[in-house]
Parts: sequence; C-alpha cells; structure tokens
Amino acid sequence: MRALQLLLVDDDPLDCQAIEQALRGAPLQVVLTREADPAVALDRMLQRSFDCVLLELRLPRLDGTAVLQNMRSLDIAAPAVMLVGAGDEPRVVELMQAGAADCVVKPALTPLRLAQAVLAAAQLKQAREAAREAGEASRQQVELAQMLMGIVSHDLRNPLNVVMLNAALLERMPDLPGPARQNLDRIRRSGKRAMQLINDLLDFTQVRLGRGIRVTPVPADVHQIAQQMADEVRQSHPGSDIRVACSGEGSGIWDPGRVAQVVCNLLLNAVTHGAPGTPIELEVRGEAEQVCLAVHNQGEPIAAGLMDGLFEPLRQEGTPAVPDHIGLGLFVVKQIAMAHRGEVQVASCPRQGTTFTVRLPRV
Repeated sequence: MRALQLLLVDDDPLDCQAIEQALRGAPLQVVLTREADPAVALDRMLQRSFDCVLLELRLPRLDGTAVLQNMRSLDIAAPAVMLVGAGDEPRVVELMQAGAADCVVKPALTPLRLAQAVLAAAQLKQAREAAREAGEASRQQVELAQMLMGIVSHDLRNPLNVVMLNAALLERMPDLPGPARQNLDRIRRSGKRAMQLINDLLDFTQVRLGRGIRVTPVPADVHQIAQQMADEVRQSHPGSDIRVACSGEGSGIWDPGRVAQVVCNLLLNAVTHGAPGTPIELEVRGEAEQVCLAVHNQGEPIAAGLMDGLFEPLRQEGTPAVPDHIGLGLFVVKQIAMAHRGEVQVASCPRQGTTFTVRLPRV
C-alpha cells in the first residue's frame, strides 16, 4: 500500500507536534507536509495532489470555513478533515455543510480516531476520482455513439438507397432474363433487410443516448398495416405460411411506420425461430380502448432462464445462430410499444408454442 500524502494546515507548533505524534501511533503510512499560512496551503493544493488535508479551524487571515470555500471554488479534489478545538463543537454541522469530510476534536484526539478520519477521507477522494473518470468515459461514449449514428444514418444508408433504387429500376425492364430477375430479387430482399438492420441500430443508439424512440402519432389502421407487413414478409420468405386474422375496430392514433416495424420484427422473429412447415399466426384484435397484436408460432419454447433478458439488446442466447440478425428486433418492439404507452408480453410452452402480444392504446 502506498503512503498517503497528507497536508497539515496549522500555525500552532504544539498542535502540529500533537498531530505528528498521533500519526506516528496510527496504523498508517503517511508523508506529511506542514504549512502554517492558509493562502500558501491553497497554492500547494493546486500544485500537488493530496489524499487528505488536515485543516485547523482557527487560522490567521483565513479561518477554516473560508479555506473550505476556497477549496471548493478552486475544484481541489483533496478532502478536508477539520481540526476543531474545545468549544468549537457547535460549528461541526456548519463545517460539514461547507464541505468538510470529517471533524476531529483536538482534545479528544487519539491515533485511532485520526487514522479513521484520514482513511475515510482518502477513500472519499478515490471514489470521487473514480466517479469523475466514469463520467468522462460516459461523455466520450456518448460522443462516439453520436458520431457512429451520423455515419450509419448518412454514409451507409445513402449508398444502400442507391442500390435499392437501381435494383427497382432494373426489375422494370420487360426483357430481363429469368436468372437476372431472380438475382435482382435477392439484391432487393437483402438490401431491404440491411436497411432494417441499420434502422434497428439507429433506434438502439437513440435509446442508449436517452432520447428514446421517436414516434409521430397520426390516424392509422392496424388491420391494414398488419396485412401489408404480412405480404412483405411472405415475399421475402416465400416458404413461410403466414395467416392473418383481424377482428374489431383497427383504427387509432399511432405512428404507422413504427407499428409496421413492430409487426415486421415479430413476424421475422417467428419465421426465424418457428418450427419449419408450421404456420405463423398474426392476430389483430380491436378492443374498446386498445388494439392487441399477437404473433404465434410453433417450435421449441423459450427457456425460462432467458425470459427476463428476452427484450434486452444484442442478446440471442439459447437460440440458433442467425447470421443476419444482431439481436435488436425484440428490443425495438418493446421500445416502440413503450413509446406508444403500450406493453409487450410473451408466453411460451411446449404444447402451445410461443406468442408475443403487443397492446397499444388507441390514443
């Protein structure tokens, strides 16, 4: 353990001698620096890093309270342990409010009491430094996330949009050979999936930055959205058997693009993890004050140990590896539901399969 760097600010030689004697009797390794003038002591604190400052309350020109205030205004990290005399005990509360780490009454001073105060002050300084470093690291992470978000939203989406646009233009050519048309269809589907991944990453970054997922509520019909997204997933996954059942009133005030994202993510999740050859059921049920979206698939149930973290980002434990998935689909679903003041639940068992249910208030 390294020796603690202490600064003793006291103009009384007898008091200084008593403090030094107590430190020699304490179970501590210290390097003690003495200073009688409080102004000079403040300069020393600015020039050197001390683990603790032992500060006499009654000093010439500046009393201990004024020194504490100066330490705070100068952003000096070293905690101060105040040395108070007999009769100054009523000022302890005032000194603690002014920023003192502890107060030691000199007539009752013992090596053990002084060691406790010094060690607590040194630990306080370490905690403050750790918090400051963590804050700086957090600030740098936010700046990096903002920079990456700009790169993803601009430098990746723009060229991908060009690819998608040109693929759509080539598909309109009437004399395009069959194999070429199939290749273009693969390009279009892969491009669309890449765009979905980029959008999920942007949403994830927004949530991590504390901004949440943005929604723009307008009048919309969830029945229409569900049918459209089911058709799109069928086109991108021709072998999937997606069945849609709509009942009740499907209109409300939502962000239609975000609701479509919910339906798409849940359907793709069912396609990925459902048992091959079994149908995927999408039910949209309008109720009095909300609409329920339920996506059901057969297959291996979700392990009970994975339920708590199922909607956490970047997690795919317990599921087969999926090359083009990054573990953000269900996270985005939950965030969108929360942005609409709704909720998402999951039920999974061997006999009945797995069902994700999203409840969205109409307004």
